[in-house]
Amino acid sequence: MPIPSGYTSGQVVQAVPSLSAYAVTSSTRPSSPFDGQIISETDTDSLQIYKGSAWGSASGLVYITGASFASATTISMAAGVFTSTYKTYQVIFQITSGSDCQISARVNNAGTPRTGAFYVGSSVRNSYFTDVEYSKSNNATSLNLCANASGGGWFANLNMTVFDPMNASTRTRFYAAGVGANNSNEVGPVYAGGLYGTTAEANDGLTWIAGAAVTGFYRVYGLSES
Repeated sequence: MPIPSGYTSGQVVQAVPSLSAYAVTSSTRPSSPFDGQIISETDTDSLQIYKGSAWGSASGLVYITGASFASATTISMAAGVFTSTYKTYQVIFQITSGSDCQISARVNNAGTPRTGAFYVGSSVRNSYFTDVEYSKSNNATSLNLCANASGGGWFANLNMTVFDPMNASTRTRFYAAGVGANNSNEVGPVYAGGLYGTTAEANDGLTWIAGAAVTGFYRVYGLSES
């Protein structure tokens, strides 16, 4: 088959005789794309579709970055993870081992956590075996995501949504939902939500703070709107 304009022979990947995808990077996309063109970006591990005037993710969620951590009490994203490319971000935060840990979060400015007492929100942990635990963050230095659990070894699996963090005209809002268990097999859902700031500011990442050393990982995805 002929090689389209803007590609090299090494960028053409034949999938099946009637269908082909073109392997490029986000910086070497076709110079003259056509509506409906599909490319495979090797640096973002995503399929992109040209939608008439701009490229957009085929799946909606675009993987950005991730990292593992071990025996850490502070886990912070690098500078510039959140950009103006996406208005909404989905973040998976999972603890695989730890002990009596309370998890809270802060937003980052140029990779540095904002520590001012401007976090407002609340969290709830509902266990099948024990009463509901509530926690409030009222002008606190971080937003509490899950309270300490009796029995030790609180393993949290959180799915966080961060709304418009790089919009300097609004305050950053985030919401978390997940499930956790402790060493006494008390299992239940976790919910938390809140915002940062008394004034609008842009924020480019998140930092998590644990009450005791934890091991786990996080993954960050941007939500494509096109």
